[in-house]
Amino acid sequence: MTTDRNRNGNALYTPPEGAPGSGAMYPRVVRLEHDDSEGETLLATFERYGSGDDEAEQPFFPLYRSLDGGETWSRFSEIRDTRNGWGLRYQPTLFELSESIGSWSAGTILAAGNSIPDDRSRTKIDVYASEDGGRNWSFVSTVATGGKAVPQVGATPVWEPEFAIDADGNLVCYFADERHREEGYNQLVGHRVSSDGGRTWDEQVFDVAIPGGEERPGMPVVTKLPDGSYAMAFEIVGPTYDGGIFVKTSPDGRSWGEPADIGSPVRTAEGYQLTNGPYITWTAAGGEEGTVLVSGKTLRDREGQQAPGSGQTLLATTDLSGFDSWTAVSAPLQFDDAIDVGHQAVGWTTPLLPSRDGERLLELTSTSVGDEERCAISYATEPLDLC
Repeated sequence: MTTDRNRNGNALYTPPEGAPGSGAMYPRVVRLEHDDSEGETLLATFERYGSGDDEAEQPFFPLYRSLDGGETWSRFSEIRDTRNGWGLRYQPTLFELSESIGSWSAGTILAAGNSIPDDRSRTKIDVYASEDGGRNWSFVSTVATGGKAVPQVGATPVWEPEFAIDADGNLVCYFADERHREEGYNQLVGHRVSSDGGRTWDEQVFDVAIPGGEERPGMPVVTKLPDGSYAMAFEIVGPTYDGGIFVKTSPDGRSWGEPADIGSPVRTAEGYQLTNGPYITWTAAGGEEGTVLVSGKTLRDREGQQAPGSGQTLLATTDLSGFDSWTAVSAPLQFDDAIDVGHQAVGWTTPLLPSRDGERLLELTSTSVGDEERCAISYATEPLDLC
C-alpha cells in the first residue's frame, strides 16, 4: 500500500459559514445502469443540515448527478418528505432496481431515509421512488417506525436503511433497530422483505442481535457477490467491540445465520481493524473472483489506538471465510480522520463505487472544514491499486 496525502479529493458540497450542526454527512452514491444518458450516470445524496435555501424549511435530501462516472457533479433535484410534514433528516440511501419488482420496472430508483420531526420525538424509515431518473419522487411506504431520535439513552428509534434484491427477486430493507430492549437487545440489525417493490413488508427478521443489553450492531451495508451470495458489513458499538466492523455472509440475502453470530472482523494480520461507519462493495479487480473492499471511519490497532494510514486506507480480501484475511490498500480519498480533527462527524460513512471494469474507484465521505466542527462532502476517483 502506498499513501499520498495530496489525494484529498474535491468538494461535492461545502456548507456555508454558520450552517447548523455538522454541516453535511452520511453520503450515498449509486450508478444508474438503465439511464439513457450517453455517459456513465451516477446519483449521490447526503444529510445536509439547514437543507433549504430558507432555513425554516423542513430538511430534505439534496440529489447530485454526475454524467462522467463521478469526475464532476452538479445539483440535480431533491427528495422531500411528502408524507409526514416533518422533513427527511437522517441516513439517506439510494438503490436502482436491476429488474422489475411489483409495479416497478427495471431502472426505477428507490430512496429511503429517516423522517424525523423538529423535536426529534419520532423516527420513521420511509421509502420514495423515482421513475424518471431521480428528477421526481413519490412516497411508497414506511418500513419501520420508532421512538425518539436520540441513540443510546433508552429511547426506541430506528436507523440507517439499506436495500438489496434477494435471490428470489424480492426487495429487502435492512436497518438498525433500538425497539427490542425488553428482549435484551440494546440495538440490533434486522430486515423486512417486500415482494411488491416496497409497497408492503413482511415481518421483521433479526440478522445481527447480541443479547445482554450492551452491544449495538448497526449501520448495515450489503453487497451481492458474483457467486450469488451476499455480504453484510456492520459496526458493533459497545464495551466489547468498540465500534469494530464485522462481516457476515448469506446465500440469499435473507438468511444470515444465528443472530448472535457476529461473523468475522474486518482486520489485518497485524491487528489493524476498521471501526465505525462501514461500507462494503465488490470489484472485478484483483483476480478471477474479484475483491471485496470495506471502508470505515477510522483504522485502529489492537489497543484501539489510531493505526498507521487511518483516513487513507481501505481493507481488501478475496476470502471472506478467513479471520485476519484483510490487506490494506490505498484509498482514493485521503483525509484527516475523526481522531486527527477531534470531532466525530468526519468519515461518517464512506461509500465506495467501483467502475464497471473495476479499474477505478470512487469514494465519498464527510471531511472537516478548516478548524470548525463542520463537514463538507468530498469525493475522489482514482485507479484502484490492489498491490
